[in-house]
Amino acid sequence: MLSGNGLKTLLLSGVIVFCFSHLRVQSSPFVIGYERFHSETPSIEGGRLLFNELGCVNCHDHPTGLPTRKGPRLDGLLQRARSDWVEAFLGDPDSMKRGATMPNMDLSDEEIEATKHYLASLKLKKKIPKAFKFVNADRGMRLYHTIGCVSCHTPDSDFDEDENRAQADGLSYPNVPFPDLQEKYDIHSLSAYLFKPHDFSSHGRMPKFTLEREDGGDLAAYLLEYTNGDSTNYPKIQSLEFDVAQANEGRKVLVSKNCIACHDFPQAERLRRKGLTKIRSTDFPSGDHPEYALSENQWQSITLFLNRRDKRAPVSTILESLNCVACHDRNSIGGPDTDRKKYFTGDHDLGDAGRFPPTLSDAGRKLQPKWLEGAIKGKRSIRPYLRVQMPDFGVSTKGLSKRFVNEDKVSVAKKSPNKNTEEGRTLLGTHGGLNCITCHGWDDRRSLGISSINLGNVHERLQVDWFREYLINPSVHRPNNLMPSFWPEGIASNQEILDGNTQAQINAIYSFSKYGVGLPEGFPDLKTNEFEIIPIDRPIVQRSFMKGVGTHALLIGYPEGIHFAFDAKSGNPAMMWKGRFFDAYTTWFSRFPEFEKPLGEEVVRWTGTDDSSGSQYRGYRFDSDGTPEFLVELKGAILYERLQPVTSESGELSV
Repeated sequence: MLSGNGLKTLLLSGVIVFCFSHLRVQSSPFVIGYERFHSETPSIEGGRLLFNELGCVNCHDHPTGLPTRKGPRLDGLLQRARSDWVEAFLGDPDSMKRGATMPNMDLSDEEIEATKHYLASLKLKKKIPKAFKFVNADRGMRLYHTIGCVSCHTPDSDFDEDENRAQADGLSYPNVPFPDLQEKYDIHSLSAYLFKPHDFSSHGRMPKFTLEREDGGDLAAYLLEYTNGDSTNYPKIQSLEFDVAQANEGRKVLVSKNCIACHDFPQAERLRRKGLTKIRSTDFPSGDHPEYALSENQWQSITLFLNRRDKRAPVSTILESLNCVACHDRNSIGGPDTDRKKYFTGDHDLGDAGRFPPTLSDAGRKLQPKWLEGAIKGKRSIRPYLRVQMPDFGVSTKGLSKRFVNEDKVSVAKKSPNKNTEEGRTLLGTHGGLNCITCHGWDDRRSLGISSINLGNVHERLQVDWFREYLINPSVHRPNNLMPSFWPEGIASNQEILDGNTQAQINAIYSFSKYGVGLPEGFPDLKTNEFEIIPIDRPIVQRSFMKGVGTHALLIGYPEGIHFAFDAKSGNPAMMWKGRFFDAYTTWFSRFPEFEKPLGEEVVRWTGTDDSSGSQYRGYRFDSDGTPEFLVELKGAILYERLQPVTSESGELSV
């Protein structure tokens, strides 16, 4: 039977019991992998997901084969979340976050009060770091819609960068819901969580993105709808004075409810895992049991899973549990839906490969095991043109690379290809070869044209058998790929090198990556200084990415041989050097340049010029002899700043 709202309540004890919910109308718990792939028809894998993601497996001995999911650590909780919100959440989780995966523990008012005092007694060893003083909600909105947040969470209809607006009601699968963030966090605690989520929830489902600390503040400002710009003005979480006797009682409550099964807190022993003997549906009074308001389909899915003891989950279900399939597909299942695709941006010249993360189909056959392990941890970024990031899921991905390898049935080559490295060098280059370096870089050298994946480490990344298959027919492995085949249907387009032997040619390319010395033929000779900028008659201004300055560097070169770098982000001078000025090869020819260094010597950096001064860069202008003046706004006043070497009467140079 179902209750009037179509939900059953799951209570977990030594026996799994399904009963009517006697509470207000509740939403069923929200598990994104289940909602997207299993919500229409009851299934074993849907039940596996629910039993794992709702924490049932943390108390009951019925392994799921999925990454452990736990709630946040409890020490410092009331330093991170407002006590009123926590109190209300303990009383009714679903009322504070629709679809909460935290069960209703049927706590009395007295138990909630005691628990709150115990939580207040659990302090962090380190204070939560404060957000940067200056926060930018508009920049936070751009980050939220470009680095991958909207793959899981709701896009904002007000975001309209590059006319990529998508209405939230047009999305084909639901979004992971937020609680009321303003009621729960202050800007400092939310910023700290976004910056390092695993510090507070090591077994959660929020991954760690590659962010600067200021990014966390900007994202928090956007999510909290805070447009003041000064984080010090945001209402802070007030500490709660705790009563020792109440705190002791609260600890007893948490121990008796076995909260340690899903939350870490000091000096608590986990109760013995309970077995599952049978499943029955009946009316059952509320008591010392976690209560979940399950839909009929969820209930049936869990029943199917529990009636089959299968300890090993398929890789597809692991990916659903972590929601990897929000960005990636595997075997044509998953990936962003049509409306979310609008938020995946990058290099349109590369087609879909320049916007979307790679498929995970055959990932165990494709990637070398060590590389796959690093890629899963977000430490193998080889696609700088993608704006969406590969985040780190922490301990939740332990063992996943081996699962890929086992499921994809990898047959590792017993020996490396023949060492025809010189033929490989020729094939890769532009002097009688296949012109690969037109689109692909090699080691620290950028491609000559559009910038696709660097090929210098092919042997470290790719299994040789998969590499051969891909080069013969790239579109089979990635549809809508701009990569052509130079061996269509296995026939080499270049019949001169290695007598047109397809396997030998591909092996030679792989061998040059592994054993070769030097570069493919066709890269410009940097030793000729062909792209060195030399100021002769007038000053020269060049924009670039500069190490020690940042992505907003304005370089000013003078004929006198004294040069400067101005940081347009902070509105301050940043660096000075003498001698040679700058080599612009990477800046001019690479779509994704790395941070450059001055060509000269005796580099001096300005100190005390970070962006805490509040100055804002407003552009620059030239005087009659071409010397730039930088316009900076400080506290409403426009200042003009000139950096220029001056020759004294004695012939000495000064600034």
